Amino acid sequence: MITPIYVKTVYSFLSSLITIDDLINFSEKHHLKSLCICDDNMYGVMEFIKKTSDKGINPIVGLDLDFCLLYAKNYQGYQNLLKLVTIKSERLINEDDLSKYNNDLICVIPFGNYHQQDENEIIKKLLNIFDDLYIGFINKNEYEKIKEDNLHPLYLKKVLYLENNDIETLKYLLMLRDDKTLSDDYEFNYSFNIDDFSDNFIENEEFLNKCKIVLPKYHLNLPNYVNYNETHGLDSDEYLYNLSIVGLTKRLNNQVTLKYRDRLLHELDVIKKMGFSNYFLIVYDYIRYAKKNNILVGPGRGSAAGSLVSYSLGITDVDPIKYDLLFERFLNSERVSMPDIDTDFPDILRDEVIRYVTNKYGIKKVAGIITFGTFGGKMALRDMGRVMNVPLYMIDELCKMIKINMSLMDNYNTIPKIKLMIDGDNKLKKLLEVASRIEGLPRHTSIHAAGIIMANSNLDDIIPLTYNDDMYLSGYEALYLEELGLLKMDFLGLKNLTTINNTLSLINEHLNLNLTFNSLPLSDYETNQLFQKGDTLGIFQFESPGMRDFLQKLHPVSFTDIYNANAFFRPGPSDNIPLFLKRREGKEKIDYLDDSLKDILKSTYGIIVYQEQIMLIATKMAAFTLGEADILRRAMSKKKLDVLKVSRDKFINGSINNGYSKDLSEKVYELILNFASYGFNKSHSVAYSMVSYKMAYLKANYPLYFYISLLNSVTMDDEKTISYIKEMKKNNIKVIKPDINKSTSNYHLYYDSVILPFTLIKGISYVISEKIIKARNDGFIDIYDFFSKMIINNLTKNNIITLIDSGSLDSFNYTRKTLYENLDSLINYGNLTKDLDPNFVLKPEIINLDEFTRDILIANEKNTFGFYLTNHPVSFYKTKYQNIINLSDASKYFNKNISCIIIVDRIKEIVTKKNEVMAFITGSDEETSFDFVLFPKVYTSCDNLTKGAIIKVNGKIERRNDYQMIVSSIERVNRI
Repeated sequence: MITPIYVKTVYSFLSSLITIDDLINFSEKHHLKSLCICDDNMYGVMEFIKKTSDKGINPIVGLDLDFCLLYAKNYQGYQNLLKLVTIKSERLINEDDLSKYNNDLICVIPFGNYHQQDENEIIKKLLNIFDDLYIGFINKNEYEKIKEDNLHPLYLKKVLYLENNDIETLKYLLMLRDDKTLSDDYEFNYSFNIDDFSDNFIENEEFLNKCKIVLPKYHLNLPNYVNYNETHGLDSDEYLYNLSIVGLTKRLNNQVTLKYRDRLLHELDVIKKMGFSNYFLIVYDYIRYAKKNNILVGPGRGSAAGSLVSYSLGITDVDPIKYDLLFERFLNSERVSMPDIDTDFPDILRDEVIRYVTNKYGIKKVAGIITFGTFGGKMALRDMGRVMNVPLYMIDELCKMIKINMSLMDNYNTIPKIKLMIDGDNKLKKLLEVASRIEGLPRHTSIHAAGIIMANSNLDDIIPLTYNDDMYLSGYEALYLEELGLLKMDFLGLKNLTTINNTLSLINEHLNLNLTFNSLPLSDYETNQLFQKGDTLGIFQFESPGMRDFLQKLHPVSFTDIYNANAFFRPGPSDNIPLFLKRREGKEKIDYLDDSLKDILKSTYGIIVYQEQIMLIATKMAAFTLGEADILRRAMSKKKLDVLKVSRDKFINGSINNGYSKDLSEKVYELILNFASYGFNKSHSVAYSMVSYKMAYLKANYPLYFYISLLNSVTMDDEKTISYIKEMKKNNIKVIKPDINKSTSNYHLYYDSVILPFTLIKGISYVISEKIIKARNDGFIDIYDFFSKMIINNLTKNNIITLIDSGSLDSFNYTRKTLYENLDSLINYGNLTKDLDPNFVLKPEIINLDEFTRDILIANEKNTFGFYLTNHPVSFYKTKYQNIINLSDASKYFNKNISCIIIVDRIKEIVTKKNEVMAFITGSDEETSFDFVLFPKVYTSCDNLTKGAIIKVNGKIERRNDYQMIVSSIERVNRI
């Protein structure tokens, strides 16, 4: 059998069902020596080349340009395809492009295009541009005509699936692509038979023998820093050395001890030998740019914080010697791998730094990284359900039951409700069959959240590029870039840095201070108090209820406690939290395994939690170099059995030679082996905890400014907005409802209060908010001025009702009921002023009415904001009872009986094994939410408990994953 020439893969989105793995399995089944793909892009090419080469199959790469197909004969032809596919993403390809990049390419013109060459000027020119040219045919008649013209024929049947039972799925996929459904008159006459590719077509064999791509060995291809900067004749190694010496001297105020000097020289020597000086300089350069342009840079992340060179250059702000961090965890000459310095910037300023490197090195030398969005199970069901005209309510019901961490077929086979629903309907059976077939296939391109690549030459010499929003993206996923000599650098946008940056700006502006991130201390009484109380809502890495509970038990008194808490509160290490707390409180003796390891394990009370501790134990006991210790750590964490066997013997023998007993050596090795799989990177914990501590410092010492910035960072998150506003009110920070003459589109300071933005109001978008701000200018004079200006600016009646309910118009001194009752006449007045000067329009008389009842005002407010702002329905009723506990204090009454007044927010009923109904409810008061468990006897006594009911609950505080009340009795207070 001859290899098909015109195979499209799933990377021709919504047009093929063929994955690269499918194609390789196909080749093995049919004993093909070559495989060929020809998409209208090159997204799948590197995956194709890698996987076919691993199997000893010759990869043939083509590019579909619609009017012709181009195939690479060799690596030079492949490079020309890279150039052409990049141009294709920018604009239409013309004959000049083809003439420029025609070398080592085979051109194939489909017979239909060749036959219509008089109607297509470029087809005629192709005959002269390419020396190696074929005309593609799909039947005998076309074959004969090509031969008559003395041209080379090539069998060119398009292949979109490999198994005959996929033809129906392909039809549905193409209908999805073309936005069609079964109700439409959709023409589908594609069919494919593997027998079409018989041995009769000798021309195809000739074609295949012309193509062989061999990729060269790539080397690190970063821009050369020296070529873009004045380094006074020094090369990268020399310039990095000088910068590092000067930087460390400045960091240490001219007090560079021998320990620091030796560490710096050791690191510089390793960096030089590994050829990474230029890499450090490039990172140093864009971080220096950010800092010079008032863009806050995170103190570090990951293992790079263990480098003294990074600290000396200002790449990180963590002193690795002070915190016992290891350079070899980051870069190890005994384990050659690319360095990995990832940098955090405020999320709203990240793009500015990327623009800097793009402008400096060139638009085609800097690119983002492409990723592929795939069909998830629910998306596949919804997309195919629409194509197949399955009723939407059925799709909705089915999708509610689907677990996203399982495949569709696993859902069907393991969840009885799903199986019952699908088995009972033939349409759903067919839908599941089709949706599960496309599940996981790529659907569209996306952009890697952080990754950027740079090169010394234009990137489309090495990879395909795709042009997207004034920037290029790699045409290959990150997985394949490093082996092509392209180093991924992560420019991460961290929202918390934006919050810190904005808080510092507010403080400096309003208090006339000059605070910077680096000037904020890592030792502060108020901040420690905040951590001890678990008052860390809104604090990076420390916001979850579980972490806050841990902090209350830990009672941290230092920054060391904070970064230890950060490391312990993770899957794996968290199992040791009870032991950690007991040892810290002196309730259990600390076991250091051996006295010689005390310095290594002292800060974590004898418990191994850090990867660096594993490395230090290996060097202390078994005389490993730090490089060898890092290899051991990696082998342990990845369970590399071949390496572990050798390492075990080396560790135990080395320890014995170092004076340790065999029993202790074996015990310690097994212990660190168990810890290694979840040991945490101390460099990362220290660096990120710096962000957390300094953020907490701002909250503890400048809460008003902190909350304003924090709320502006979560404008799209209702849940967090509600919790932060509740906490502000609890802490006696005054919150002012939106005001038509004072509010803006963001939270802002108003004297000593926080005034809420228009955008917090449901139905008032940013666009509408900006219209209000622009129209009011220096302020609306009165209610008539407001209606005149806002009707002209196309505010709808519903918009105005929402503003009334929010209290935004209260400053006009009319009751909300009055505005409701006079609304039509005021809108009519506004409409008249569209065409007439307001001075000549008679103002309608406003009939004043008493205000709505309290319950109506509260209900309208809840509908408007999604939460209770000025009044909470519970507040009024708390005064009627004695000994009522606020929900925010409920956890303090563990294992005790208390009473609370709550409004019911959610009810979830379940049926017990005894066939009785019980319920889990979520209730809230002014400050927080809490969970309540109602066993059958209590629940059945509640007499139709509903959402929105205000009740007095009595019960005992217990704890499962979190605190909850086991309710013993309920008293209904009111229902709204």
